[in-house]
Amino acid sequence: MTARADTGGRAAGWTLKARAALAIGSLWLVFLLLIVRLAHLQIADADLYLGHAARQQILSRELSAWRGRLYDRKGRLLAASVQRYSVYADPHGIVDPAATARALASVLDVPAGSLEQRLHRDCYFVWVRRQIPDALAVRVRGLGLRGVHMQRESKRLYPQGKLAAHVIGFTDIDGRGLAGVEKSMDALLRGRPGAESVLCDGSRRIFRSARDQTERTPLNGLDVHLTLDAYVQEIAEEELAKVVERHEPECAAAVVLDARDCSVLAMASWPGFDPQAPAQTPLSYQRNVAVNDAYEFGSVMKPFAISMALDGGVVEPETQFDCHQGVWRIGRRTLHDAHAYGMLTVSDILCHSSNIGAAQISLLLGCDELYRGVRDFGFGRPGGIALPGETGGIVRPLAAWNQYSVVSVAFGQELAVTPLSVAQAFAAFSNRGFLLQPRIVSAIKRPDTRETVYDADEPIVGSRVISPATAREVMEMMRRVVEEGTGKRARLDEYTMAGKTGTAQLLRDDGRGYSDSRYLSSFVGIAPVEESRVVVLVCLKGPTKNGYYGGVAAAPAVREIVARTLRYLGVPPGPPDRTTPGESA
Repeated sequence: MTARADTGGRAAGWTLKARAALAIGSLWLVFLLLIVRLAHLQIADADLYLGHAARQQILSRELSAWRGRLYDRKGRLLAASVQRYSVYADPHGIVDPAATARALASVLDVPAGSLEQRLHRDCYFVWVRRQIPDALAVRVRGLGLRGVHMQRESKRLYPQGKLAAHVIGFTDIDGRGLAGVEKSMDALLRGRPGAESVLCDGSRRIFRSARDQTERTPLNGLDVHLTLDAYVQEIAEEELAKVVERHEPECAAAVVLDARDCSVLAMASWPGFDPQAPAQTPLSYQRNVAVNDAYEFGSVMKPFAISMALDGGVVEPETQFDCHQGVWRIGRRTLHDAHAYGMLTVSDILCHSSNIGAAQISLLLGCDELYRGVRDFGFGRPGGIALPGETGGIVRPLAAWNQYSVVSVAFGQELAVTPLSVAQAFAAFSNRGFLLQPRIVSAIKRPDTRETVYDADEPIVGSRVISPATAREVMEMMRRVVEEGTGKRARLDEYTMAGKTGTAQLLRDDGRGYSDSRYLSSFVGIAPVEESRVVVLVCLKGPTKNGYYGGVAAAPAVREIVARTLRYLGVPPGPPDRTTPGESA
């Protein structure tokens, strides 16, 4: 019994040893397999898994560049950027999308349903709401939601509100210029963004470490100084609003140029919009009427044909023409004047805005010379101002002119031009016959060093279109327009002014002929006559109340803009009015 028990004990011992050896061998085999697998992962598949780790642990993100600021000519801030928090989420890090969406919706005023759908996406990044006020950012942070994060972005602000909105323009939420100077100068204003790599944890929360690195340093945008004067702009917008309220046009524009260098002191369009919230108004309200729209300006164009005839020696200021008591038939056309005139001098024709007299002067000038002069004054091509959408207007090729074109062009038909191009051309009369290029940018500077990159100290002078003597003669004729002719409502007691009225029939909607009820009412003034400082244009498309003649609707607005602007600029009053008022406009 004892021997058998001893033999059984030895057998059981060997069995335990075998089992232990097998277990240990299995463990060694497992360890060996793990070592092989780890070696494979660490060596053969190292690059693959390092890439996976980098994508999960290292976040590459853009470093925003500061967008350049916009200033007026006196250094008043027109547009700038500020830092705002934007909220985003990592759907992979969110445990309960529905509860997270409800919590965020209660604070950020976003639809919970659509936000929940976005939080279910198979991605690492979705926007929740961008550029929120700091107070909301504090509330979001206080929620302590897993997978919800914030980052700083720049938001564009316009400290002057709606002032000069059509000129300044606006940007989208990503800081890209979409209109106005914001668009035309976008490449300079935007700068160049940088990039950096930062470490983040499994919930995609960013934390700083020594491994963070800047891959590209951001380059901030340049500051752009405009020729606009915010105070003059406010004057123009106030007076334009008054004339709009009185006459209720479809749209309207006002342009104020510095007569000495053709820089834009003010450019206003109506209807207007808020650059901080442009989507709240119709897209048509964003049109800059002064540069985007072209019209037949009617009698405002008469000084140009007359100046060409004077400059070519075809007529003298006192040359007389028979105006046929206001009705004159030429071929198949019959021309009419607003009043019945007999014999008028060239100066009288401009003073009283006779269509018949202007047509006869243009006929003497001839088709070729009139076409050349129209082109020389800059009509039919963009002026080159740094504003988007500037149209060159419409001047048909000379080959397309017929026997009646000379007559039509004499009083502003058969060619469409922009308000800015008309003001630019009028400035030639105050610049000894030189056509200057209009401009809106006065300087471009670096934001950090204030180093000047571009400076528009000197005017951009084009060709001489008429002689200095002719320019003086036409200025004196246009002085008569204000003192005793159709523009008397623009006359000022303290400053002398030269100008011209325009009342042009608008084309019918179907393009077949001219409307009998819709007009473009306009007036252009230059003041003071002796040493001109400003050129001011106001035009109203389709005024519907209280008169539509240019001398009635537009001239009073020009008078007020000129008076207030010259006082602001410190221009001393000129000599007293030296004439006796003539007939009414």
